[in-house]
Amino acid sequence: MPTAIINSGDQILFVAPSTTDQQHLLDAKSAFQSQVGSDGNVAFEAMERVPEAPLQNGTYNSIHSNLVFPSVSSHTAQALSQYLKALKPGGSLYLVEPVVIADLSNTSCPITRKESDIVSMLKLAGFVDVTVESSTAVSDESLIDFFHAWGVTKRVDQAVSRLSGKFGTVQIVAKKPAYEVGKKFALNFKKKPVKVEEQKKVWTIAADDDDDAELEDEDLLLDEEDKIKPSKEALTRPDDCEMTDGRRKACKNCTCGRADMMDDEEESNNVVTLDLMDETADDEIVEVDPTPKKVGGCGSCALGDAFRCSTCPYLGMPAFQEGERVTINAGMFASDDIDI
Repeated sequence: MPTAIINSGDQILFVAPSTTDQQHLLDAKSAFQSQVGSDGNVAFEAMERVPEAPLQNGTYNSIHSNLVFPSVSSHTAQALSQYLKALKPGGSLYLVEPVVIADLSNTSCPITRKESDIVSMLKLAGFVDVTVESSTAVSDESLIDFFHAWGVTKRVDQAVSRLSGKFGTVQIVAKKPAYEVGKKFALNFKKKPVKVEEQKKVWTIAADDDDDAELEDEDLLLDEEDKIKPSKEALTRPDDCEMTDGRRKACKNCTCGRADMMDDEEESNNVVTLDLMDETADDEIVEVDPTPKKVGGCGSCALGDAFRCSTCPYLGMPAFQEGERVTINAGMFASDDIDI
């Protein structure tokens, strides 16, 4: 049996298969009751009934399951979950279970679990500090008792020889976390108010713990020349552009803005004048800029409609050369050709 820590006044649950001899249960109760004293209590439950048993939450200091030898019962996930709920926070579970300790070849056995499988089940159920106290092989003499517990009566010697050294028991101790599963706590995210005195301290300047230290006068950091207000002429950028044909020409890598101004003037001068001659109306002069506007892949508007997109402003106009004066007869825009 696993080494159990039992204190006076503890509440203990003892779980065993329903096939366990009654005298073994009475002996176990007497042993546990003598340790918990009159203030404690020892309760019994059949292992087969644990998944549906009405066990009260957070009741027992320790649970001792399947400790009677020989036992061929296995713990289910539902039973382990019930144990976790019934234990008090920090309570302990002591269990014993038959396991396979070696790979079985050409041999069938009702027990297929290994030690690692039970440890994983306990951790998945929510137990912590899972410790394997012992894992030992069952002797051939004890194997006969296990086969009798399984109800095997024929060819027992042959079955024992096949499982010899491959079948054993494992003793494990696990604990419930030191908190109740599902318990809720309120988290306070409200910031503490800052006192006015503490806010003022943020802007307090300490000069090497010297209260009498003087700060530098900012006016002394300026010279007399720094205090003189600059004149408008001093702030005006000198016009050092080169003169060409009586005009100043932008320098290479111009940074004063004259290059941008000259580009704007050239675009304004690059205009084609169209005379719309109408026999019944006065002449009208419409000024348009025939320079192709490069939008997307556009750029061949001057070549005619075949090279113009659907949104081209020169759609319907004849081809032209940049800077050419184009004269168009207004008759082509007669009202009878236009649907209104």
